[in-house]
Amino acid sequence: MIRKKIMRTAFRRWAQQCFIATLFLTSVAWSQERAEERPLFELDEATWAMFYDLPSRRFRTIRDAFIRKDFVSARRDLQVSLSFLSIESDRAVESLRPPMLENMAEIRRIEESLDDPSVAVGALDSAFARAHWLLAQHYLVQSMRSRDAEQHKAAGRYLWATAHHLERAVLWSDSRVDAQTVRALDSVREMGSELQSSDRPKQVYRDKPIAVATDALTKIGAHLERKIWITIKNEIS
Repeated sequence: MIRKKIMRTAFRRWAQQCFIATLFLTSVAWSQERAEERPLFELDEATWAMFYDLPSRRFRTIRDAFIRKDFVSARRDLQVSLSFLSIESDRAVESLRPPMLENMAEIRRIEESLDDPSVAVGALDSAFARAHWLLAQHYLVQSMRSRDAEQHKAAGRYLWATAHHLERAVLWSDSRVDAQTVRALDSVREMGSELQSSDRPKQVYRDKPIAVATDALTKIGAHLERKIWITIKNEIS
């Protein structure tokens, strides 16, 4: 009975990893389609949320495993996270690739030294905060590009992802932002939802969701003392 349970658990983990890998490959292929409106994934909203939320879920699991000194589990989830970040860095604009690769190198160094007593949990927190910060910028650019390509549902989903990763950058930095910035992030998320469901996206764009997201990103960056890449500013202006 115990052996069967172990086998079922192992199979579920294997299936989940295969599913995530399929999402990775699918996202790369579909992101190259520019000519017509396409969904970001031909899957339901819950699956899309699971995809962009993958770093958040893995990072929390990694931190918990590290504190328990379960370095095997932590290392496995770090490797999955690095795969995600690698694929997103390949899709990123040129100016974002160097800092994303630098962040990945930092996470890889941590992964290789997890059982070293000199590695503190603060190193994980800092690396994860930077990963979320860079992903927020990456998804904001993707939202802008989707808007320009008139792929409005994808633009809305990328706006959702932008707000999500900005929030996580703040949380992993153990910081606070003012109420106005929190409201701005809520507004970005709401407009992202409207773009996914509205048959009149131009009405949603009248509220300038990209500009609101850019302003929130700029303010949070100043608060966290994080660099905003100048090319990104130019692209989303």
